[in-house]
Amino acid sequence: MQRLAGLQGRSRFTGCHCSGIKALQPYSVPLRTSTFNRHWALPPAAAYTPRNSSGSSSNSSRSNHQRHAARQQQLTAAAVPAGSSAVTQQQQQLQGKDVVIAFYDAYNKRDLAAISNLIADDISYHDLVYDEPHEGREGVMSWLKKIRRYAPDDLKFVIEDITDGDATKVGVKWHVECGDGVFFPFSRGCSFITLNSSCQIQTVRDVVEPSTKPGDSTLVLLGALTPLIRKLGPAADPANLKRLPIAAAAVWALYVGYLSIVMLSTAVPGAPAIATPPEVFEEILQESINLWWINDSLTALGLSFIPNVPCPPVSEAVFNFVLGWCLMFLPVMLTDGPSQKVEKKGAWFTAIMFITNVFFIPFMALRAMPEPLEPAAAATSSSSSSVAAAQRQRKVAVPGSQRLPSWSPALGAFGGFIGVFAIYWALAGRPEFGDLSARYDYFQTTFNSNRVFWAFMLDMGLFYIWQLSFLQAAPAQYKYVPYFGLAGWLIAGGTAADAEEA
Repeated sequence: MQRLAGLQGRSRFTGCHCSGIKALQPYSVPLRTSTFNRHWALPPAAAYTPRNSSGSSSNSSRSNHQRHAARQQQLTAAAVPAGSSAVTQQQQQLQGKDVVIAFYDAYNKRDLAAISNLIADDISYHDLVYDEPHEGREGVMSWLKKIRRYAPDDLKFVIEDITDGDATKVGVKWHVECGDGVFFPFSRGCSFITLNSSCQIQTVRDVVEPSTKPGDSTLVLLGALTPLIRKLGPAADPANLKRLPIAAAAVWALYVGYLSIVMLSTAVPGAPAIATPPEVFEEILQESINLWWINDSLTALGLSFIPNVPCPPVSEAVFNFVLGWCLMFLPVMLTDGPSQKVEKKGAWFTAIMFITNVFFIPFMALRAMPEPLEPAAAATSSSSSSVAAAQRQRKVAVPGSQRLPSWSPALGAFGGFIGVFAIYWALAGRPEFGDLSARYDYFQTTFNSNRVFWAFMLDMGLFYIWQLSFLQAAPAQYKYVPYFGLAGWLIAGGTAADAEEA
């Protein structure tokens, strides 16, 4: 369902009678809304005349079509309102096949409200192009809306065959067409659907035709892999790959490289950090005392009790810009979903403010660890076995979609001001340090001779990567603009690019 979105489809029915509903003939369905998870069949209806992938079908009368349309309206009206547990007598008489047909008909008509009524609160919809099923009415509806936005409007499902004779289980064989009945390549598939006692769709599994056709080579692969899989046992389940800390290992590898380069390497500008000259330490100390030009301000007001030692404005600007960026990560770290498994975030943030990526990279490595498993008692799923349910990982909000603390806009405004002032300070602060040409010369010379200054520039590059990671669901103007995008996102209160998708 994810790949293709359906449009208004056609439905044709034979003259057979099925629990008061004409049996479906070739039936066009909406976006490849991959059909549902589980096994199914349908009402003991009359013969269903299938339509093959070439588009041929049996003749169906106009009256049959009209009767079906009337029945579809009755079916939709009988659907249980979203969130209601009441089941009308009319709905109790419906068969599974009727509901599935109504689902596709509603999707072809873009009637998402009708679809919402036709699915259960606890629906589990698994399109096998995804690792995990979409769970719950809200989750499934958000997914369908997303598909509707991205998939072309002229794609539609055409039912080739549908099972008949079961009120709670339905199987459907279908393909996708576009334009004026043009068969869409590699679009054949089947869906298995179950319904609950309220005649609402509860589970769906979608299986679609693969775009590659390996043929007999799969038999060779099967023979080669079976002994290995037999030996691995449950560990061979691809789902278990999510439990491997691959992403975290990559970040830890980055950390090793960062420390090796900054602390020890002689291949980059300046002396290794472990051999930092005393004058560089003194400059860092003075810049720390004058963090965000606080001591300058106090001195101007006659309130400072600490001697104010001017430092090169370009160095001060870089120092304050980096720490302003650090500061703005605080509300994000406190509310970010993947960060919730990292304990003592306040202590981590304090350390990051002092030594930036010496502590920020380990924090990101811990953040990248797999989510913990849910307790077996809390992990229930109608589409999973009890063992699989017990092993389900905790789901967290997409980074960049969370609700931020109420003080985040103020912090974002302050951070934005620091960034703007730092740029001004680098260009025009402390006039006694020369014009733009002199400042540019200072930047080049310091970058090529001072390891700490060089490391601050490296930190800014890494901070941009962290911003992209933390703001995955944020609008592009916030996510992709270094520093000021994060400031703007905090000021906006942490809005997501797409609240439904997030």
